[in-house]
Formats: sequence, C-alpha cells, structure tokens
Amino acid sequence: MGNPVTHGRREVNRTLDQIVNRIGRLAPRQRRVLYRQLKAMGLIEAEDLLSDRDPLRIALSVPRKIIAKSRKRDVSESHPPGPPKPADRPPVSVSAPPDRGRAAADPAERQGSGQTAPSPLQDKAPNDPISIVFDGGSRGNPGEGYGSFALDWPGYPREVIQLTFGDQATNNEAEYDTLIAALDAVLGRMEELQIDPESATLAVWGDSLLVCSQVRGEWACKEPRLQVRLEKVKDLLGNFGEWELNHHPREKSVEILGH
Repeated sequence: MGNPVTHGRREVNRTLDQIVNRIGRLAPRQRRVLYRQLKAMGLIEAEDLLSDRDPLRIALSVPRKIIAKSRKRDVSESHPPGPPKPADRPPVSVSAPPDRGRAAADPAERQGSGQTAPSPLQDKAPNDPISIVFDGGSRGNPGEGYGSFALDWPGYPREVIQLTFGDQATNNEAEYDTLIAALDAVLGRMEELQIDPESATLAVWGDSLLVCSQVRGEWACKEPRLQVRLEKVKDLLGNFGEWELNHHPREKSVEILGH
C-alpha cells in the first residue's frame, strides 16, 4: 500500500497541472479578469515580479500593473527595423505623459500633455505596423532578471518600458517574459482604445535567436518553463491580424534599448 501522504501530493500536483492548462487556454481578457479576481481574494500577493519560476503566475499573463510601475525613459526617435516600408515613415508610439507610469494614456491625457490625440474610440488599428523591440536578461543566469521593450505606435514618439523580474530568472525566461509583457501592453492599449486587434499589423524584433526561432516554429522547445511561455506568446500573437517576429543583431537592441 502506497504512502497516503505521497499519494495526496501527487493528486494535488495533478490538479494544479490541470488548472494551469485550463488557464493557458483562456483568452487574454479572461486571464486579466481572473488575475484581478484572485488578487482581490488574496490568493495572489501584489508584486512586481514575473519571472519567479511559477508557471501558474506565467499562465495568468503579465498583469498591466507591472507596466504601470515600470520606469520609462525617452530614446532617440529613430524607429527600429521593421518590414520593408518607405524610408520616411514617421516615428511612432503611444506615450503616456511623463508623470504617469502607465503604458497607455487616454486621449484626454495626451491632449493635456501637448501631444496630438487620435480620434477617440478608434475601431481600426493604424495602417502602418505597430513595432516592438524587446530584450531581456539575467544577472547570474539564473539570477536577477530584467528586461525592456520599445513600443512604436504610428503617430507617436517611441516609448521604452523597463521591467524587473525575480532573482531566479534565466536569460531565456527573461527574454520570453519581456515579450509577453510587450504583447500584453499592446493588447491592453487596444482594449482601452476599442481597437480590434485583428485589424492590426505587428512587427516584433529581438536579439534572442532562441525565442525568435521557437515562436516561429523553427526550433523545438523542450524546457517545460519555456514551453509555458512559448504557448503564452503564441496565444497573444493569435489576437493580431498579421504579425512577424524578426531576429536582429545584439547591437541593434543596445542602440534602441540601452542594454
């Protein structure tokens, strides 16, 4: 007869795996609602960490509160590489006023900051691609994780969001989690502006050959913790009408993001 304690632990682990798998199949909006409900119940502690090696927290997606508490800094207005476009395509991005820590600002706030606001409640994304440049890393591998992404939204100056992760993050986990945060931020902004993501074209750039190749289906992903993140990225990208994920040299990330 087996040990009842061991058997009980196996049953709990099996149940948790089933919960994580079901959460992973939820739509982004459903995950955000679930996250808020769990936080209100006290089942999730407020923190600014994503890469804590917790697959349940990853499956819930990056909450926008992480973006709200991230630091922002201005960079040059030269836009990142993207799909072939005219060389004089205007610099881009939706940028919140400097004294606000959100990734998205509503039209009234942009008017108050002196920026030209788009027409309210747009139902279609910009004609030009929305561009993301992302990069993540770890001081120690595993160690203290960090990441940042540049968001270029047509018609607005570039916005750079910086993130910090847990102290047990690997380089690859931080790369994935930064990309997840960037995609979730874009979807969150579209939700606020009432833009249908299926009308959007997304151009994403990163210097992680592993992440780019795995998301494009060119390389296999066998690491369980990366598999969870890979499925999350695919789920988020599936909301957009068109998207492409491109690899660029490390020097380009340093030029745009500073690390």
